[in-house]
Amino acid sequence: MSLRLRIYVALVVLAAIGLLSWAVPQDVDARWGHYAGWVAICMFSETMWLTTVSGQGTVSMSSAAGLAAAMLWGQGPSMWIVAVSVLLAELFVARKALIRAAFNSATGAITMWAAAGVWWLLGGPLQGLESLDAIGQGPRAALGLIVPVLGMIAAYLLVNRTLVTGAVAWSGDRRYLRVLREDWLYTERLLDDFATFFLSPLMVIAFEAVGYVGVLLFYAPLRMLYESNRRYLELHGAQAQLIHSERMAAKGEMAAEIGHELRNQLVAISGRAQMLIKDGERKVVDHVGRHAQIILEQSRRMEALAKGMTDFSRAELQMERVDVHALIHRSVEFVRTQNRFDGVEWDLRLAEPAPHLMADPGQLQQVLLNLFLNAADAMKGKTNGARRAISITTTYHDRARQLRVVVTDTGTGIAPADISRIFEPRFTTKPDGHGFGLSTSYRIITSHGGRIQAESPPGAGASFTITLPMRGAALG
Repeated sequence: MSLRLRIYVALVVLAAIGLLSWAVPQDVDARWGHYAGWVAICMFSETMWLTTVSGQGTVSMSSAAGLAAAMLWGQGPSMWIVAVSVLLAELFVARKALIRAAFNSATGAITMWAAAGVWWLLGGPLQGLESLDAIGQGPRAALGLIVPVLGMIAAYLLVNRTLVTGAVAWSGDRRYLRVLREDWLYTERLLDDFATFFLSPLMVIAFEAVGYVGVLLFYAPLRMLYESNRRYLELHGAQAQLIHSERMAAKGEMAAEIGHELRNQLVAISGRAQMLIKDGERKVVDHVGRHAQIILEQSRRMEALAKGMTDFSRAELQMERVDVHALIHRSVEFVRTQNRFDGVEWDLRLAEPAPHLMADPGQLQQVLLNLFLNAADAMKGKTNGARRAISITTTYHDRARQLRVVVTDTGTGIAPADISRIFEPRFTTKPDGHGFGLSTSYRIITSHGGRIQAESPPGAGASFTITLPMRGAALG
């Protein structure tokens, strides 16, 4: 644990201790049974915890119970209920380290202090609904609590995520905003959060109507939410692992090809260097510029190959703002010096202005490389001066906020019987193919929220259309 993380955790824990000391409930003797009951309820909810997508943080299903406790019993009691339940659940059920359990307990107490405070500022009773002699009935009373409930939910989400994100970011090498985006601010997580939050007022109504039996009824939908999110995270992890495994298989074939190309370029560099030595011995300078120019060109080609292989080899998903046209140009430069592309014409028709989107450039480059390699193989048998060309076209659809990339070749095309199977894992028509290229491409594009389709009109080669959403991106 770094020094700044230790300081941060210590400050959060000390702040929570101060708030808990200030907010000790004065009615423990009269309500200790209720408070103990809600500690058990929140503790049970806390045990339904999940690891976040990154694997560096956790989330639980206890927010609904904690917010319901704040509505019913007020600021001080809810702070103590949540702090004690989190500490007990993480120490004795989840078996987490004391420092981590203490930090999560402290963040729970601070979060409840803020959420219950906003509830009170917006018109809710500071000591909770149970402090009132009679809870109002009818639409007017219910409408009067909508704004306090929404404010409480917003404060809970803001304060909790702010505190926890700081610890997660400083415990690893990710930036604060990246942690927010990857661990908390993705669609599935937010939907589960709000679904859980909005159960809290219903839990309060059930408690007021039939007591603790009503509260227990809510654990059925809570359990469903928990199982849904758990399965999503497992699916996300399995998909990432499958893509990584398929990329490793494709990488072996790519490495052999690149090794061959690097050897050819080193031969050219070595030959020109030897010529320079001979010219130097003879004190001839007429060809120095030409020799140096060829060495420089070959070095740049080797640099392009090395850069492309580095991007291709990244295993983790790294979302960033991507200039799609620059990525296409880099990918073309990466492959055009390879032997299999000798004699291939490149026709780039790229829309202006250049579109940008949030994506993983290494994974998108892998898709392009797979399509280029397949196109080159499909055109390999063309002889007698037949045109061998790869066309790349991009179009941006403003209304649909979508980018379309079309890669077309002049090869032999795809048989009608195979067109529906080409994205299946291990399906290949090549004698030495591994069947991972297009299946990996399909998984990568769908993981970006897009789609990839293939067409092969008779006698017109093959055409692959990639459609990517521009959500969260802007045009450069």
